[in-house]
Amino acid sequence: MKLVGKLLAYPMLTVNAVISLLLIFSCYGSMAAPIGKWPFASLSGLAFPFLYVFNLLFLTLWLAVWKKGALMPFLTILICLPPTLRFFPVHFLSSTKVEEPYITVVTYNTEGFGFDDNKDNTLTNPVLSFITGLDADIVLLQEVRRDLLTKAKNNKDIKSRYPYIELIPGSTTEACLSKYPVILNQAIHFDESTNACQYLRLLAGKDTIAVYNCHLQSNMLKREEISEYYRFIEHPTDSAHYKGSKAVLKKLLESTSLRAGQAVLVADKVKGETARYVIVGGDFNDTPLSYSHHVFNRFMTDSFTRTGLGAGHTYHDHRLYYRIDHIFCSTNITPLHTRVDRTQKDSDHYPVISIIRLE
Repeated sequence: MKLVGKLLAYPMLTVNAVISLLLIFSCYGSMAAPIGKWPFASLSGLAFPFLYVFNLLFLTLWLAVWKKGALMPFLTILICLPPTLRFFPVHFLSSTKVEEPYITVVTYNTEGFGFDDNKDNTLTNPVLSFITGLDADIVLLQEVRRDLLTKAKNNKDIKSRYPYIELIPGSTTEACLSKYPVILNQAIHFDESTNACQYLRLLAGKDTIAVYNCHLQSNMLKREEISEYYRFIEHPTDSAHYKGSKAVLKKLLESTSLRAGQAVLVADKVKGETARYVIVGGDFNDTPLSYSHHVFNRFMTDSFTRTGLGAGHTYHDHRLYYRIDHIFCSTNITPLHTRVDRTQKDSDHYPVISIIRLE
């Protein structure tokens, strides 16, 4: 029986070692710049939740049958603890405990105000009604319908809540709803992309808040491509679905490289910012374990990582559940409570709502 146990244990230890190495790489390899030679490294963070679960299963198994074997998955968990808490923060502070004064900031990709699920192009549009009902101080929107938001700008009821509604100059689809006066509204365009970043300056009393409303490079995946990818995962020996899965991977690699350059471009502008306070929010199309996130996380505070709870996935379409929408603050801003609101499901994203305090 001892011989049989050893024959089983060594192959399992080998598999466990491979899983551990892949998990560590998924946590830290994503910090490598995906521009040029390292696009695979930046995508490795997508595999983190699956590898982490496998590692936990091995830890449980070894604790049950051979406690010495549990040392490897346990050490792996310790090594991966900082990225794990960035991906899955644990904070239990209730929003009811937050004391004034504070500012509420929202970022939300509306998917054309939920155009796929409803064709309502009036001010009764449920996504627009949801946004105005949030009654936040600063709302950063991506993928808006410019015509619908133009109507909202001229509506007295909406303007009473958000007196300053600014569409990004040009034809892209970013916008900001603000209770603070907007003294500057500009566009930061990205090369080789239809996405952009809206740059605003808001006047909060005697102080200026610089706001960067980002919509980094989309993956541009088509539904049929994603369906082919899932068919390939379910039937890996069926070569008929290999082409579709290869197309998905190619687009992911190309888009992550573009997002890296876009993140660096915006981050460089933020570093040279002269405003007292800085907020960077939007749809990054990247997880907390990605190079694009790492670029800002090095010198700013991720409000959800600092005050959120759980994985907080903001994208929920195509059976993909990741937090790809983020709100970063300069170090003189204190996040107090951050959550993801999942009550409105017409868009393929959920909004991130963060309560912050200007110190």
